[in-house]
Amino acid sequence: MAMMDGMFRWLLTPPDGKQPETIKNADAFVPAHLAEAPALTILVCQFDGARGRDLSERIIGFLSRRSAVVVKQLNKTLRLSGRGTLVEKYLAAAETGRKWLAGTEADILLWGDIGDTEDANFNMRLLCAVADTVKQPGSIGIGDTIELPYEFPEELEELIFAATIAAVGPRKSTSQGKLREMLKESVGVLDAYVDTPPQGLPPTSQSSVMGSIGNIMASMWRLSDDGAFLDRSVNAYRAGLTAEFDSSRPMPWALAQNHLAAALQAQAKRDNSLEPLLGAADCYRGVAAALGSQHTNDWALAHINLGDVLAALSNHGDRIARLQEAAETYQRALLVFTRQTMPGPWSELMNQIGVTMMTIGENVAGTKALEQSAACFRQALEVRRRDVAPLLWAQTANNLGAVTFAIYRREANAVLLHEAAACFEGAAEVYSQHGRTRTADVARNNLDRVRETEGAV
Repeated sequence: MAMMDGMFRWLLTPPDGKQPETIKNADAFVPAHLAEAPALTILVCQFDGARGRDLSERIIGFLSRRSAVVVKQLNKTLRLSGRGTLVEKYLAAAETGRKWLAGTEADILLWGDIGDTEDANFNMRLLCAVADTVKQPGSIGIGDTIELPYEFPEELEELIFAATIAAVGPRKSTSQGKLREMLKESVGVLDAYVDTPPQGLPPTSQSSVMGSIGNIMASMWRLSDDGAFLDRSVNAYRAGLTAEFDSSRPMPWALAQNHLAAALQAQAKRDNSLEPLLGAADCYRGVAAALGSQHTNDWALAHINLGDVLAALSNHGDRIARLQEAAETYQRALLVFTRQTMPGPWSELMNQIGVTMMTIGENVAGTKALEQSAACFRQALEVRRRDVAPLLWAQTANNLGAVTFAIYRREANAVLLHEAAACFEGAAEVYSQHGRTRTADVARNNLDRVRETEGAV
């Protein structure tokens, strides 16, 4: 569902006029293999913790030996700190990190933290300069973490390199062919772990490694369109989810479930298959059950994602029951995404509930569901105003036109017929003004149908 992508899409913030400190190539020179422009520029900042500098130096060292890559070092530390929820802390860190990326013209920032005890793991996070505009299988967000022991085995250096390419590759239109070839080479090294996961790692690290391999395989699928990589990603995610989640820190488990669900949804779309959708629904139900009051936004997102899957499942049988369950599931998310606190997501949810209720209404007798749909669209338009968000207004106005016309055809209420005409006419104008030719044609065709009906009355 496109609505939630907007919540976690962070635009590049221009630098504040201060140059980031100590930005340099890791080896202080451009290697011979970079006589041409690099395919990937990586910025590595100092990891938080007493051993953070040493860890950063090791990562810089092995990444700098890779061809077609420039690695830059930043002697600053990015932390999850300050007041607010965990999501708000991530957002603040992402805003700062993207300033650093803009100032260094890098594609991705590697950052994280390492505990002070000898056996502590480190957490590495990947922040891309360009956010994915639409959530896809393997899409790396700012909450995703690679957790490894400080003394991680040398063979897992390939994992870190591949994860870095996988995060950037689908988002970077330039150099994408080169990045695809680089990632394919790494996938050839890591593929064996899908069937035989690496041994000797702490359980949390092993789960993290397998989730990362799942993301790498999913990214390779996006870059190559080879369905075998999508199937391998599902296998990798499942291999990392065999253990019960830690109830004191459920987010890593929940994120892995979200990744698995996204890959299963892609399988279902590719194969027009029911089973992967059922699996995705189970994933989102598990996430919603695992997350509590400390993770309200993610709890709400799980219900939105589940609603989307239930709507898709309605195409495979039990249509009305599954659509009704989808509408109820979306409504639970409204407990968190309220009009007062999050008007944008709230209006998108109301639009989606309206679409779901309209589909129900088209398949049952009477007008109750259709009227509920129209009410949702009208409320959404109070936030999605034409002067503020014209394209969103046009989307919902077109929906409102469709449902009021559907009600008219059952009740012959001329007021609704005129409302439908006004909605379609306005939507067609906005879409035309913004160069959306196809959607403008759809709205005009809808308007023509209404005009023909008006002429016959």
